[in-house]
Amino acid sequence: MKIKWLTIVAVLCVCIGVGFFLYVGKGSNNQSPYSLFNPTLTEEQKAVVQPQIDQQLARKPGGKQVSSTQVVYDNGAVVITFPVPGITNELYTTCDYRHFCVWEHNDYVGLKVSLEVLPTGTVNLPVYMTRQVSSWKYNNERYKTVVYGVDGPNATGRIMTSTLKEIGIGDECCPFGAEGKAQAWTEIYELRMLGSQTDTIVSIRFTPMFATSAK
Repeated sequence: MKIKWLTIVAVLCVCIGVGFFLYVGKGSNNQSPYSLFNPTLTEEQKAVVQPQIDQQLARKPGGKQVSSTQVVYDNGAVVITFPVPGITNELYTTCDYRHFCVWEHNDYVGLKVSLEVLPTGTVNLPVYMTRQVSSWKYNNERYKTVVYGVDGPNATGRIMTSTLKEIGIGDECCPFGAEGKAQAWTEIYELRMLGSQTDTIVSIRFTPMFATSAK
């Protein structure tokens, strides 16, 4: 009888433990998922990368260094990955799901800023990236959100790039609304090289694919 009760207690403990881990796992999914890029750095590499990280944290308080190369803001809504001299990695040139990622150089090279795709909203880049945007990748649910790169703060100004091929470059941001639902659109998921006239991106605008209002 004693053995039977011990068995029941053990089973209950296991069930409670499983329930706890499921709860914790569910809660963790509420945070933005992002990939850590955490290579072991030599002293020479640290001397290049760490001062850039320190400067970024001083420029915009509220960030947190989470790896040897990365700073995050707002629980991963913005992830800045600093390039390491002599290290190339596929992880650095990819863009996590539900993110829009920009790089300072062509072909996904240099400083990388990963932005969690918002249902709607704007991110001003200068506090995260002081250099130009030269390439980008977009990884999200298909035809759900439109992303614009704009040459002014707070999505005011001209469109310099977009995840929709048919959007006019140089047009005022941001024109897409419900009236465009009947049009055929072509979604773009990466652009390896922005031209010299379109790399002056100051803010990133997210809007629903068929919004009732552009702003």
